[in-house]
Amino acid sequence: MGNKQSILTAQSPAALAEEYLVKSIWNKHFPPGSDLPAERELAEKIGVTRATLREVLQRLARDGWLTIQHGKTTKVNDIWHTAGPNILGTLISLDSSLLPQIIDNVVTLRTQMGLYYIPQAIKHNAEASLALFDKLDSLENSAEAYAQFDYELYRGFTFFADKPVYGLILNSFKPLYLQVAAYFFKDANARQTTLNLYQKLHHYCQLGDAENASNLLRENSRHNADLWQSILKQLPQTSAEINL
Repeated sequence: MGNKQSILTAQSPAALAEEYLVKSIWNKHFPPGSDLPAERELAEKIGVTRATLREVLQRLARDGWLTIQHGKTTKVNDIWHTAGPNILGTLISLDSSLLPQIIDNVVTLRTQMGLYYIPQAIKHNAEASLALFDKLDSLENSAEAYAQFDYELYRGFTFFADKPVYGLILNSFKPLYLQVAAYFFKDANARQTTLNLYQKLHHYCQLGDAENASNLLRENSRHNADLWQSILKQLPQTSAEINL
């Protein structure tokens, strides 16, 4: 760990241990498939108590970094196969070169899921879906306000479409969703285009017109794909510049 990423910045013992382990795994000091050192040895090396280390190991195991088996050594996982989207912010902090790919994946996931369940919500529960637009007329013309509205709208539609698992997926990367969306909505054209989308979706909810809502979402997806590519080309070199 002899590079800049080896510098530990955490303050509390637990945060220090977590940062040390995550960076060690990411930098392949503890590569996937390997065993972690014994707790006593590892705790002494990091400079924390075994109780603190054990707490951190349990947390990292829940996040997919490790596999803990009673009576056996702790295994290091390949996080791309075992972790969930809740670690995306951590990955970006470890390697900012992942930023464009992760943003592209998050946007694609949000868009493709919405193409499927939003028309279903309008088809089966158009009247209830109208409530999602109650704050549209007072929507502040700012990146942060649009990001919050967009998240609540897409998440809200999941329940009226009877697709609560999609809601859980959106929950799992809410902070990243909001930050990526806020970056997108810094662009005035993005805000105007999306406002037009919201207004037309609201209209189709009033009509109960799922078919035209679906067509609208597909057209918007194609337009936004081009807009996103333009924005991604201007992406900052570090995640800190967009508050990730």
